[in-house]
Amino acid sequence: MKRHIKYIIVHSTATFDPKISQFYGDFHYVVERGGEIKKIHPETAIIKNVGTADNEAIHVAYTGGRNKSGNLGDTRTPVQEESLFNKLIALSVKYPSARIMGHEEFEAASGCPGFNVKEWLKQYEPEIAVA
Repeated sequence: MKRHIKYIIVHSTATFDPKISQFYGDFHYVVERGGEIKKIHPETAIIKNVGTADNEAIHVAYTGGRNKSGNLGDTRTPVQEESLFNKLIALSVKYPSARIMGHEEFEAASGCPGFNVKEWLKQYEPEIAVA
């Protein structure tokens, strides 16, 4: 069944230990600390994460989101940040009318993904390899 995708929602796994994150199944994709992107569920699957928007959403998380003290925050590595950016661009090409948003834009108290997605997308400049 084809779904109409209105949202590409960015999350963190809200974990400090990357080994724990492998057990998280509430996302379509997870970006590991080393930049590897794991497909957890097909994009046709409805993942329960933010309520009524789930029927029209693709969920992408990065492994992390908690510091060593257990506080929520941005813990992305540079390679993880680049992979997340590239995945979001690929999804926005596939779903051109979809809005890229952070989880906190649906549930302000969540603190997820630990950074302002809109500001990051405006300011992020990916590394460009020059031969």
